Amino acid sequence: MRGWLLDTNVISELGRKTPDPKVKAWLGGLPSDRIFISVLTLGEIDQGIAALKATDPRRAHHERFRALTEADFARRILPVDDEVVRLWGALSGRYTLDFGGRAPVVDTMLAATAQRRRLHLATRNIKNVRALSVSAFSPWTDDPAAFPIQ
Repeated sequence: MRGWLLDTNVISELGRKTPDPKVKAWLGGLPSDRIFISVLTLGEIDQGIAALKATDPRRAHHERFRALTEADFARRILPVDDEVVRLWGALSGRYTLDFGGRAPVVDTMLAATAQRRRLHLATRNIKNVRALSVSAFSPWTDDPAAFPIQ
């Protein structure tokens, strides 16, 4: 693997008043050129902002956080391209076959992006993606040494 794709829940942890110390320390020790986000993460942040009323005092904080995230990752925001969509279809179909029901769309899109780009997926939603044989890492509970990058 050549780096890390951060799920929205990892990015959102940094926006908390008191981020989890383990997550913060892990991210702080990584070279920035090996850390990526998906355009889907920006969409999920936008979704959260849109769900807040215009008068909600949290809205301005989330809008600033979104702008900072986009600026910080400006050249490291990965698109959803044709190959990712095809991998997502295969992963989602396998999920349905193995577990029944529909696969979580964003989780499996992120898993497909990570797989396509040869990245570990850093997420709190471990059970959704490890079941698909994707390299998934929880910065809350896992040992980073077990997830080397080249």
